[in-house]
Amino acid sequence: MTNLFTAGDYLYPQIVSELEDKARKNNVIVVLADNLLSHVPDTALIKNRAIIMNMNFIVSANYCYRLSHELSHILYGDHEAQAVYQFSEYGKRGEELLAHRNAIRMLMSIEMPSSPLTFMGYYRVPAWLENDVTRIYNEFKLVD
Repeated sequence: MTNLFTAGDYLYPQIVSELEDKARKNNVIVVLADNLLSHVPDTALIKNRAIIMNMNFIVSANYCYRLSHELSHILYGDHEAQAVYQFSEYGKRGEELLAHRNAIRMLMSIEMPSSPLTFMGYYRVPAWLENDVTRIYNEFKLVD
């Protein structure tokens, strides 16, 4: 069962800190819930500008990726589309796909990985997003 952070998250606590700072600066409340069942997903409440991170949620993607995904819904999503979003590694359409792509951008803007596969391995990004990770990585490399 997942505790506060996975082993990989302990290696880069500054990434968690940067994400939490970004949330605070944008008036987004992040609640760490450790009393939820392991199948209850992380949730973004759009109108309340709040994120509930289930610290017991068993999912492949790590905490940093999940937090950036939920934060993306609030910061960059279509607020008229839906009031509540729940994390899914398999959300491949619409607002879910947009949140996955924006989460990738957000994390790469905090710390540029050495390669797309390094990024995917560290954050445990779903394999079906490899093309998006590679495309966004190349966009960032062009800017450098």
